[in-house]
Amino acid sequence: MLLEIDLENFVLFEKASLPFSRGLTILTGETGAGKSLVVDALKLVLGARADLQQIRIGAKQAMVQAVFDTLPGIRSLLEDMGIPCNDELVIRRIVPRSGRGRIYVNGAIVSLQDLRQITSGLVSLAGQHEYQELLHRDRHRPWLDRYAGLEEDLRQMADLYREVIDIQERLDTARADREKVAEKVERLQEEAQEIDRVAPRPGEEERLEQRLKVLRATETLRTLGETCYRTLYADRGSVQERLAGCKKDLERMAGLEPDLESVLRDFNSALYQLEEVAWGLREYIQGLHADPTELEQIEDRIYQVRRLKRQFGPALEDVLAYREAIDRKLRDLYKKKDQIEGLNAALKEGRERLMSYAKVISEKRSRAARELSMAIKTELSDLKLARTDFVIDVRAETDIGPTGLDRVEFLFRPNVGQPLRGLACIASGGELSRVMLALRTALAKKAGVETIVFDEIDAGIGGEVADRVGDKLKALSSFGQIITITHFPQIAARGDRHIVVKKVVRGDSTVTFIERLERDQRIEELTRMLGGDQKAARLYAERLLGPEI
Repeated sequence: MLLEIDLENFVLFEKASLPFSRGLTILTGETGAGKSLVVDALKLVLGARADLQQIRIGAKQAMVQAVFDTLPGIRSLLEDMGIPCNDELVIRRIVPRSGRGRIYVNGAIVSLQDLRQITSGLVSLAGQHEYQELLHRDRHRPWLDRYAGLEEDLRQMADLYREVIDIQERLDTARADREKVAEKVERLQEEAQEIDRVAPRPGEEERLEQRLKVLRATETLRTLGETCYRTLYADRGSVQERLAGCKKDLERMAGLEPDLESVLRDFNSALYQLEEVAWGLREYIQGLHADPTELEQIEDRIYQVRRLKRQFGPALEDVLAYREAIDRKLRDLYKKKDQIEGLNAALKEGRERLMSYAKVISEKRSRAARELSMAIKTELSDLKLARTDFVIDVRAETDIGPTGLDRVEFLFRPNVGQPLRGLACIASGGELSRVMLALRTALAKKAGVETIVFDEIDAGIGGEVADRVGDKLKALSSFGQIITITHFPQIAARGDRHIVVKKVVRGDSTVTFIERLERDQRIEELTRMLGGDQKAARLYAERLLGPEI
């Protein structure tokens, strides 16, 4: 609830303070006195953008401050923001001619975005702009949803919708990438097949090069080997033959000197090893052959291995590592292909859940629409629109959105015999303001109100209707705090408090000030508003106010 507004150098106000309380507060004054400036000031503390034109001429800065009761939800929000919190919420806006403006909440500087978050839902402003919003069909659904109490349902619906949209976007991306994935899979498979056809092994290239070297040197190896073999064993006077003579001499010496037995054993061992070398050389020479086919095969194999190294290397180990990496990449790409199927299934499930939840919301809306339509018709009847008809049309669309399936439209029939049509087609200004008041009253009876400011609620209506509007505003104020700017004395007389806004000229400047009226002053103000014969007007004003209690 709004407790107070303080203004300093705000447009035509030098300094003013407006106290408020629960019930119905009336603001009146002559045309151009500055009644709407109070609404502009309130908009500023609720998060409207500041304008240098709001600074009083000759002043360096303007200041607007509002004091509210602190609601539990706001108290929790302030604690989360680290802002001091007590029983009152104090919002102050400073609008300087130069430099940046400043916003204070309970003494702490906040951003405009934070201010809007804090004040969201704190005060509802009902003026010509909001009345005109009734002419836009897309504004009708939020009113119905508020009456139906669908806030939590709509939050869950929006969450489900975002989940489905996220899955759809991921699926679209996966589908768009499908051709790229297929191309990558095909390329990797070809590379894997190319490496697998050669099937290189670790260290193979070195072994092949060594074998190639041997094949190319076969004749040289044979010639050298045969020379060594003949020298060691086959030729007359070979090393083996000469050592055989040495062996006989050593045997005779060992027979004479037993200490030479160990020398003889070592000699025999060396002779045996020499024979093994000779026989090994003979077997090697016999196995040597220059096979052109093997030479060609090895050369081709080396070429294939080196080609893989150039393509996937530089080293053979790199080729083998890349082949293992191909398998990993293919597994990942196959997962992406499988992901499309998974996303399709998730999208189907998400859409089914979304549709199911949207149907539940549609049912709640339809029930609430019937109830609210009847409530508004009852209120309109009280406002001298008994022969009109009002229906809230809820119609399912084919496309589902974050708020569900429904298209909601307020239909109105001002005269008997005419068809129901959209408010934008047929409602007059006076009818529109009464529809808004009826809507507000119906909402208040269902969910209560905190603070509503009505600006020009009496636009386009006559005196008899104004009397009914005053009654309705008075009844509505029992649910909370109502602040009304009016030109009708019938409405002004219903107020629990009456504040007048006046404009005077002081020297060479114009000043607007505010005065709270007591009973005698209220009679004078109502008399001014009634106009005409002042004596008759005063008597009527006294009758409007009723007996003093």
